[in-house]
Amino acid sequence: MSYIAAAVVALAFSPPRTLHHAPHRAAPPLGDSAIRARVTTYADRLAGLGYNGAILVMRDGRPVVERAIGFANRERSIKADIRTTWSLGSITKQFTAAAILRLEELGKLHTADSITRWFPNAPADKRAITLHQLLTHTAGFESDYAPTDYTPNTRDEYMQRMLAAALQSPPGAEHSYSNAGYSMLAAIIEQITGEAYEAALTRLVLAPAGMTETGYTRPAWAESRIAHGYENGHDWGTIVEKLRVKGAPFWALRGNGGLQTTLADMARWERVARSNVVLTDSSRRKWMTGYVNEGPMGQSKYAYGWAVHQSARNTRVVEHNGGNGVYVAEWRRLVDEGITLFVASSVSDMTASPVVDDIEALVFGGEVRLPPLVVPMDAASLGTFAGRWRTANQDGVDVTAQDGRLALRAAGPVAWRFLLKGDTTTTARITEIGARAEAIVRAMTAGNAQPLHDALAEPEPIDEMTQQVKSLAADRTERLGALTSVTGLGAIPRQAGNLVTTVRLDYERGVVSNVFVWGPAGRITRRVARPLVASSFVPVSASAFEHVDLAGGPPDPAVRLERVDATHVALVTPSGARLVLAKSP
Repeated sequence: MSYIAAAVVALAFSPPRTLHHAPHRAAPPLGDSAIRARVTTYADRLAGLGYNGAILVMRDGRPVVERAIGFANRERSIKADIRTTWSLGSITKQFTAAAILRLEELGKLHTADSITRWFPNAPADKRAITLHQLLTHTAGFESDYAPTDYTPNTRDEYMQRMLAAALQSPPGAEHSYSNAGYSMLAAIIEQITGEAYEAALTRLVLAPAGMTETGYTRPAWAESRIAHGYENGHDWGTIVEKLRVKGAPFWALRGNGGLQTTLADMARWERVARSNVVLTDSSRRKWMTGYVNEGPMGQSKYAYGWAVHQSARNTRVVEHNGGNGVYVAEWRRLVDEGITLFVASSVSDMTASPVVDDIEALVFGGEVRLPPLVVPMDAASLGTFAGRWRTANQDGVDVTAQDGRLALRAAGPVAWRFLLKGDTTTTARITEIGARAEAIVRAMTAGNAQPLHDALAEPEPIDEMTQQVKSLAADRTERLGALTSVTGLGAIPRQAGNLVTTVRLDYERGVVSNVFVWGPAGRITRRVARPLVASSFVPVSASAFEHVDLAGGPPDPAVRLERVDATHVALVTPSGARLVLAKSP
C-alpha cells in the first residue's frame, strides 16, 4: 500500500459509503406541489452557497422537479440549466452492465461464461473468472491498473496488465470494488461487436432508450452546455475536453466511469429501468438483483452496476453513485415507493452525496438542516476576521477570507476537536493514538520510515517505504519551502472502532497534513497525504458565520463563529458550548 497523495488521485467511483438515511417515517411521499416547494427552497439555499449541480426528482417515471443550480462555467458566467451535461462517474457501470445483458439476450454471451472465451491466454489463476464475477466485483482484480483515468494506453496493453498482475483474492471469494473489471467488460463488448465501446453502447442501449445526450464525446455538445468542475476554487476543466485526444477514453476509465448526461436523459434512463424499452423483464431483474455483500455487515448487496439495500422505511433501494473527487453524481431508485432521485455536482467541496440524502428526506416529509441563508459581506469587513486566533492555552485557528466566506484551519488539538466534534473532550486511547501519529510523522520528515512501518497493518518492505517518505518530504520542500513545525491535531472516532488521526505540517509557503486511519487493533489501515482541510464558514449576519459541510463526510456539529468584540471571537455550538479565541498581534 503506497502512500496516497490525495490531491492527485483520480477515482472513477467513490467506493460504497456507509448508508446514511433520513429518520424512519412510515408516511408515503408528499404530493407533487409540496415536493416542488420543499426542494426549491433547499435548492435556492444551495445556490447561495455557490453549489453547482442539478436535481431531478421523479414519481413513477414522471419528472416532478428538474432543477439546475449555479454555473456550468463560472469564468464565462454561463449559468447551468436543465440542458447542462454532468458527469455520471461510476454510474457508467450500470450502462456497461445493460449492454452485457442485451448481448446475452441476443445470444452473444452468457454471464456465466469464463473470460477465456475472449482471453484464451489468461493465466491459470484467472481462467475461472466469469462475467458475473466482473459484474459483481468478485473477480479479484485491483481497482485500477493505470495511475490516472487519462494516462494513455491501449486495450491490449491494459488487458495484458490486468491478466499479468496478481489477484487480490481468488475468483468469487470476496467483493472488492474494481473499476478494471468493468473495463474488461467493455473490452469484451468491443470484441463481440467489432465496434468501439461508445459506439456499441449507443447502438445496444442508448439509441433504443432515446438517450441522444449521453456518451463520452459522440453527442458533440456545445461547449456552453458542459459543466466545468471546480477544485479548491480553481477551474478543473471538463472530462469531455480531457477525452478529446486520440485513443481516449483510455482504459482506466472506459466502460467503468466518465459518461456525460443530462437531466432529460436520466429521466429516459429511469424508463429503461422500469420498462422493456431496452431489456426484458428477466434481464432487468438480473440487472438489479443484489448478489454479494458490499461490506462485512451485509447492509448492501452489489448487483450488476447497482447497490441494493433497504431504506430507513424498510423499502427497497437500488442505487449507485460516482465521482472523481471533483464531479459527483447520485442515482437512487426508491423502487417500492415509486420515487427516483438524480443529483449531480461539480464543486469538490460541495458534493451531491449529502444533498441526495436531504432530498430524500424532503420528499417524504422529513426535516433537514437547510443550508444557511447567506448574507453577503464585503471584502473589507470579511478581512477583519482573517488572521490567527488563539485560545487561552495558545492553541488556535488560522482564518483566511476568500470568495465571500471564511476558511478555518485548526492550529492545535483543542480547536481542531471543537471544529469537528463541538467539544474538546478526549479519551486515553484517543490521546495515545494521536501522540503515536505525531511521532510517526516527525520521523517521516527526517526520512525515517521505521515507526510507520511498525504501525502498518500490512507493512511493505522497509526500503520501499523509506524511499516513499523521503520522496514525499522532498516534494513538499520543493513546492512549499522549509518545514517550520509539526503539530499533532489528534484523533476522531469513526465507526467499527476506527480512529482517524491528523497531523499538521507547516512549511514556509503552505500547510499540509498526514492522515492515518487506525483499525480497532491499533494498526494503520490507510494513509493519505493532502492539504490540511479547512472548515468553511459563510456569513449569516454582520457578526456571525455558520459552518457549511457538503463534502459528504461525517455529520458536522453545526458550529458557528461569532464576533465577541474587536479582539475576540467565539466558536459556538447549538447546545451553547463556547470556545473563545483572541486575535494574535
